[in-house]
Amino acid sequence: MSPRNKVVIYYLSGLIFFEAVVLTYIFSLDRLGQMSLINSFNSPEADFLFKIITSGAEITIPILFLGYLIWKKSDLLKSYVISYIFSTLLIQFLKLVVFKDALRPLAYFKGQAYSWHLVQNLLIHEYNSMPSGHTSAAWFMCFWISLAANKPWITLLMVFYAMLVAYSRVYLFQHFPVDTAVGAMIGTGVSLFVYYLNVSKSELR
Repeated sequence: MSPRNKVVIYYLSGLIFFEAVVLTYIFSLDRLGQMSLINSFNSPEADFLFKIITSGAEITIPILFLGYLIWKKSDLLKSYVISYIFSTLLIQFLKLVVFKDALRPLAYFKGQAYSWHLVQNLLIHEYNSMPSGHTSAAWFMCFWISLAANKPWITLLMVFYAMLVAYSRVYLFQHFPVDTAVGAMIGTGVSLFVYYLNVSKSELR
C-alpha cells in the first residue's frame, strides 16, 4: 500500500468517526434540542474563534493551498482543482435546486419563544441550509492537504480542523448538524473519487 493510500485510510477513519458522532446526535435530539444545546455553550472568545475558523475554510485557505500546489508544481494540482470545481457545483446544485426550500436555523425557529445567542456583526443567512458549503470545502481542502503533507499527524490535524469548521457552522447559527454531515460526505466523497481516478491510478503505472 502506498503512503498516500494510508493517508486516505486515516482520513476516511476520521470522517466515519465524525459522521457517527453527528448522526448519533441528530437521532438523539429534535432540531430544537440539537441547536439549543450547542447554542448554550457560548462565550465572546468562542464567538471570535469560530468566526476565524469558519472564514478561512471556504475561500482563504483553499486559495492559499492552490498557490502552494502551483509553486511546488505538485502532481495533486489538477486533481485538487477538478475536485474543487465539482464539489462546489454539486453543493450549489443541492442548495439551489434539490433543497431550495430548506430553511436555516434563523428562519426555521423564527417566531418561537426562545432566546438564541447570536454572534454580533455576523450576517446570518436564512435559506439554502442543506448542505453546508463551508463544511464541504473544509473536508475537501483538508483531504488534499493531508495527501500533500503525507504525514499521519498532519492528517489527524486536518481532520480535527474540518470537524471544527463543521461545529462552527452550527455554533454560528448558520446550519443544522445534518447539513454539516452531508457537506462533509460531499467534500470528502468528491475528492476521494477524483483522487482514485487520477492520482492513485497514475501511481500504479
